[in-house]
Amino acid sequence: MAEIRRIPPLRLALAWVLGLTLLRLAGLAMTGLELHGDEAQYWSWAQRLDFGYFTKPPLIAWVIAATTAACSNAEACVRASSPLLHAATAMALYGLGAALRDARAGMWAAVLWITLPSVAFSSLIVSTDVPLLACWALAALALRRALDSRADANGFWTWATVAGVALGLGLLAKYAMAYAVAGLALHLLLTPADRWILRDPRALLIPALAAAILAPNIAWNAAHQFATVGHLGDNANLKGDLFSPRHMVEFLGQQFGVFGPVPFAILAWRMVAWMHGRASPAERYLLAFALPPLAVVTVQAFLSRANANWAVTAYPTAAVLVALWLTDPGRARAWRLWTVGPHLAAGLAFLAVIAAWPAVAPPLASKALARLTGWEAMAKQVRPILDRNLTLPVLMSDRMTMAALLYYLRDRLTEGVPTAGDGRMPVWIFDWNQRPENHYELLDAYDGSQGDELIFLADWDDPRPILERFERVDPIAALSVTSFGRSKRLTVWHVAGYRGPIVLDTGVQK
Repeated sequence: MAEIRRIPPLRLALAWVLGLTLLRLAGLAMTGLELHGDEAQYWSWAQRLDFGYFTKPPLIAWVIAATTAACSNAEACVRASSPLLHAATAMALYGLGAALRDARAGMWAAVLWITLPSVAFSSLIVSTDVPLLACWALAALALRRALDSRADANGFWTWATVAGVALGLGLLAKYAMAYAVAGLALHLLLTPADRWILRDPRALLIPALAAAILAPNIAWNAAHQFATVGHLGDNANLKGDLFSPRHMVEFLGQQFGVFGPVPFAILAWRMVAWMHGRASPAERYLLAFALPPLAVVTVQAFLSRANANWAVTAYPTAAVLVALWLTDPGRARAWRLWTVGPHLAAGLAFLAVIAAWPAVAPPLASKALARLTGWEAMAKQVRPILDRNLTLPVLMSDRMTMAALLYYLRDRLTEGVPTAGDGRMPVWIFDWNQRPENHYELLDAYDGSQGDELIFLADWDDPRPILERFERVDPIAALSVTSFGRSKRLTVWHVAGYRGPIVLDTGVQK
């Protein structure tokens, strides 16, 4: 035990982080789970790189383009960035813990992060939260180091540059990165000793770099009627019945699962200590970044609804906060074991299920993971129909079907007009109300000019409203795939003679 204790904390942190990251990469390579519709959509965005997309900024597409270029288009390569970026987040939190106290606190921050239940789960899918969290952790570290480098010109310029780049890239991952700006503002409001940065012209480098990185995305939004910003308003969902205490309680209950029961309880306790003026300067800095997203999304849940992951940016600095508490002098070792141990056991069990899927499919897991199966089998049924109609473009009825089949039939289908000799068929989507509600409807909506004769793949239970917009309608097939009790159904039609868009009941065409 004495020799173990003499191992430098940085080496221990790297061992934990690299070990779990390699296991997760191996699990991704072994699993039979297919891409979820959102994952397939992000992959399709990566085939047409841009500075913006309808529902999200562009970083997720750029990251997938990088991993698939280095690896392949296999599911494991599409998802490979997630465990790698979580590893980067953990090491940034090591740096933050070391800056605020010592390397031992940094080591426990990294270990706590890499073993969190939500990190174990999100390491095995590709999502916009993962690059956001990496940028958030790096920004929190860089801002703290910049604030501590007032008299060190070289150090300040270095860390100010890192902070500006991290903030800018974070905004390109998800606009929730703006909570970090609120967190810094809260910290400066409550910490007079750090307000010098507001009077130092050197600090202008931070917002200048962030704005320069974000500018192309703002330009893209301006050219597309600020589609992404409008989507954020739709997500807020403040138009219906307001005030739901039940939703707020459910959201807060979900946070125990996201951050873990013991860490969330410690976070709540340190919040109480902060409100009573008993938090240390390091804790106040960390809480300043954790509180804005948690408070805002809790209010959002009370007003309407909120997904469990919407406050996820609260937890990088919260992990360091918990690590500081766990490594306080005199704190019993059992606290660290009971905090990390259950997380590690649950994460490894989850990884084992994912890696062995579908050879080993426990009943409860089967029900939960059924959404990630079936599209490859459906693509096999669609493929011969497409092979018999190679000259016809394809029309889709909805986003998720289009995304999944673009991925699993990527050698047959492509968005927009294919290049000469490509051998693939162009895919369009039917925008039933002529108002874009996803990226495909924004760029690939069918308006009749793309071809008068098409193969129509319908995922609607009743596709008649779309079929009635064509003069000729011939059924080809009704396809069905049942996987672990969950069914996917498509009807396939040969349509021709487009009559124009649907006219709504009001008589006003939209």
